[in-house]
Amino acid sequence: MERNAAFRRVFHVLSPAFLVYYLIPETLVDGITRMGVSVLFVGTALCIEIARIALGIRLLGLRPYEGQRVSAYAQGLLGLAFGLFVIRDPRIVVPVFLGMAWIDPFAALCRKSGWSRVVPTVAYLGLFLGTTLIMKSFALPNALLFALAATATAMLMEGPKFRQIDDDLLLQVVPMTVLYFLVAGFGTGFGASL
Repeated sequence: MERNAAFRRVFHVLSPAFLVYYLIPETLVDGITRMGVSVLFVGTALCIEIARIALGIRLLGLRPYEGQRVSAYAQGLLGLAFGLFVIRDPRIVVPVFLGMAWIDPFAALCRKSGWSRVVPTVAYLGLFLGTTLIMKSFALPNALLFALAATATAMLMEGPKFRQIDDDLLLQVVPMTVLYFLVAGFGTGFGASL
């Protein structure tokens, strides 16, 4: 496996470490919040991304076509920032982010190996459903409905390739948005714990 591709896969697999955000207390010290530190982190990363594009710096793991566009790394970070700062509900953000982090590289492996799209689809469904059940986010029928909705949405986003928009962004923003409105539309019945 090529070094850049290997680095991308390792980064994907390890990226759920960013979900430690939900384990950090709301207030760290006098007036410093986890939200403030996170905004600083995202802003710094985006400044580095702008400098990388402007200076033509090639980072490890970038695909050749990412030279003059926002990288998959930055787009993945923007997707997570959308989840953390806009959606804010860990019952939605955590399983969707795990799906992007672990199923996206698995889907690429499946495509390369000539396996059916059913394989990553079932894997996403299982990962999403398992995560929501472990987190005790929703009652089983609701968890199943959300898992099906997230899986269908994510697999639609996994397929098409857009020139400027990476699926690391789409695999987060679109399923999170769909789930956000499903939770809002079905009210407290869908927010019940197991």
